[in-house]
Amino acid sequence: MDKITISIPFGDSRAYARVPRELIVFDGEMKPHKPAEEFEKLLTVKLENPIGCPPLKKQVKPGDRVLILIDDNTRPTPVDKILPVLINHLLDSGLKGERIKILTAPGTHRIMTEQELIAKVGRSVYFSFAVHQHDFRDKAAMENLGSFDLYGVEVPVIVNKKALEADFIIGLGNIVPHCDAGFSGGGKIVQPGICGVETTAATHLLGALLPEIPLGVTDGNPCSEGINIVARKVGLSFIINVVMAPDGGGIDIFAGDFIQAHREGCKLSREVYGVPITERADIVVVSSSPGDIDYWQAEKALVAAYFSVKQGGVIVFAAPCHEGLEHNHPGLREWVKMSYSEARQQAMCTPLHSDRDLVAADIAMGHCRARERADIYMITSGLSEEDIALLGYSRFENLQKALDAAFRKIPGGTIGLLPRGGDCFPFVTGADR
Repeated sequence: MDKITISIPFGDSRAYARVPRELIVFDGEMKPHKPAEEFEKLLTVKLENPIGCPPLKKQVKPGDRVLILIDDNTRPTPVDKILPVLINHLLDSGLKGERIKILTAPGTHRIMTEQELIAKVGRSVYFSFAVHQHDFRDKAAMENLGSFDLYGVEVPVIVNKKALEADFIIGLGNIVPHCDAGFSGGGKIVQPGICGVETTAATHLLGALLPEIPLGVTDGNPCSEGINIVARKVGLSFIINVVMAPDGGGIDIFAGDFIQAHREGCKLSREVYGVPITERADIVVVSSSPGDIDYWQAEKALVAAYFSVKQGGVIVFAAPCHEGLEHNHPGLREWVKMSYSEARQQAMCTPLHSDRDLVAADIAMGHCRARERADIYMITSGLSEEDIALLGYSRFENLQKALDAAFRKIPGGTIGLLPRGGDCFPFVTGADR
């Protein structure tokens, strides 16, 4: 058989292996999309012509207290480019600078270091405006707005008080496929962005308990529906969401009503990040890129591989996990040891206010589904032997050795590649659908 060299991202470097050319059934490459040439000018146009609502200047009053929500360093949103344009736009409308506050919306991720925060917002904004960080562990910073029923689940609305002190809330984000909400962006900047862990557990478990992982699915998705209800109750007024080119740069901006603008952005995101495959492969090689920071983020690539591999196959999972398994969720270690059915049953029986980490249960259930579909061979620099054993994976020194082992298990097995597993949306188009 004629062999070729394949490569996938592995952190700042690449992993290589030689495989038979004729066994490759998909390469996972996304269609190229050209970034907008004048991003800042495009943003101004979008602020003046938003989707589903009046122009921003007509909505914000000079005396309003404006809160701008931004995502964290696990997301590529060009916040440092958006904020200067947005803030100048608000100042031009008559708003005073002291009426503007910025709040990070990391959900249950760790808070950023000062260096990370400066890189995110830009030095000028950081040293000129009030920039705060949401920390879901700070109970004193939260307010309980009551609860609502969604498909028989009582969803508490626990949110950062700074949102309730604002007259107008603007959310920044980017739109990529997401394994619980269908797509990131939109109302996610509020939930889970600035909410308490109980709210996040309730909405995200509704997605995890569905018969299938709702990657790229918003219609009929109770997680997405719950997020929108919470965002509406909290008062999300306006969003600025970007669809980024995989190689960098914003392709287009979707500004306006947080549901209507987001819905339009999802259409482009599906096109940009979609990876059509004619058949599932026996062996799927997937990189966690761009979600390399820890296993909590890298697991998104595992979900992409789950949709691309045959039952009983092998997933070769290359994920640096620079910062280890998890940060704020030690409970993940308990949940990942379970089967999907066991985790599902225990999650359904565990009260939201329990000490057990139900957000970790949600993450673990995606992991469990993938592990029960295929053997997982992992290449990583950041996870310990204990971590790998806990996850139920097999560790390999490099990509070639992992593939050699996969071929010993499935001689002549077909190969699929997902070089950007962390945000791709694989969908089957052929008879294997």
